[in-house]
Amino acid sequence: MATVRGTPGGLHASPRPRAGDGLVECRWPASLRFRIGTDWPSGIYLARLTIPKGGRESFVPFVVRETRAPRAARAPYLLLINTNTWQAYNAWGGTSLYDFNSAAGARAIRVSYDRPYAAGPGAWAGLGAGELLTTPHTTWKAGWEYPMIRWLERRGLDVAYAADVDLHADPVLLRGRRGVLIAGHPEYWSRLMRDRLEQARDRGTGIALFGANAGYWQVRYEASGSGAPDRVLFCAKENTRDPLYNTRADRDLTVRFRNLHPRRPESTLLGVMTARGESAVDEDFVPAPEEKQSWVYRGTGVARGAVLKLPGLVGYEADRSMRGDSLYGAWSPRGLRVVARSPIRFRDGSVDRSEAATYRAASGALVFAAGTVQWSWGLDDWGAPALRPARRHADAERITLNVIGALGAGAAPEPSARSPR
Repeated sequence: MATVRGTPGGLHASPRPRAGDGLVECRWPASLRFRIGTDWPSGIYLARLTIPKGGRESFVPFVVRETRAPRAARAPYLLLINTNTWQAYNAWGGTSLYDFNSAAGARAIRVSYDRPYAAGPGAWAGLGAGELLTTPHTTWKAGWEYPMIRWLERRGLDVAYAADVDLHADPVLLRGRRGVLIAGHPEYWSRLMRDRLEQARDRGTGIALFGANAGYWQVRYEASGSGAPDRVLFCAKENTRDPLYNTRADRDLTVRFRNLHPRRPESTLLGVMTARGESAVDEDFVPAPEEKQSWVYRGTGVARGAVLKLPGLVGYEADRSMRGDSLYGAWSPRGLRVVARSPIRFRDGSVDRSEAATYRAASGALVFAAGTVQWSWGLDDWGAPALRPARRHADAERITLNVIGALGAGAAPEPSARSPR
């Protein structure tokens, strides 16, 4: 842990949402610079800001990427941090990409990384940390990525970390990996992010989505007002509000991936996708009885017939396969197997299902999708009971190990000496 003392603070003017697009961008001077040591492991870090008088605190999150030093070994797995989704929901300054938490109920079509993360109900435990620790806009206020990170590090798995923008900007980030891990709520991807994941799969790199609602909206990165690249997210969500509409560049249109021309349903890559908008649920994870002998359940109570469900692991949003769907069924990957089928009930009383599914691509790469945002709550009970109920389950841990091991077509991974304890 590094400590810096005596840094002067100060008040800065809060920008107002820009007319026309709602952008809130802070052009504040840097208050502190420090050098990341070459001995810092790749990971997500929190800078904790503390005012000595009164002890008020806030966080600033940052990701340390893997070293590019010559002959440096690459971690076999990479965990993608969903920073685009954090910014999409961040309403600091009065606007987000959503009506419900934007001033006057009018969402922005541009949001900036150059601003703090908003406070709000439930954010107190993770103020400033984006959605790493807390999610103020959900019923249960605990985040989803932090439990996954705690579990990965506790297991000692050799994992590198990267933010969404790293995947967008770096064409070789995924090369040589056994697998890409994604947890929680990766709702917003750029075209290049989606392209790079598909290319990695087709080279033999596995993908494990321990989350849901992935790659739902397409976004574009833009430069900041000062010219820094990739500091603004543009997402119109309506084709007529996007200047690329009806142009030759409309492959970057910021609508749902499934509504592009040609269509790019999420299920083409992941095997599953969100069937009903962005509706919140909270249900049990129910393994499909006919699949209890699947490799997914090896070594679990499910395989022995002793466990019929994993309580409370389906939500806040959920996905399912589109096999047999009149519109999207044609995009289901060949050989897709549904390994869990969980009944869900929405707040309006209507019902559907969440499904976990897996398939093996032509390259040999395995793709697995849990079909639920809050899968990681089965791995670690951080935040319980203050922010959400305790839901850690031994079978969830075993299933996760089975999946990670299968990404590289090998046995469950062993701890690595390179991973910090």
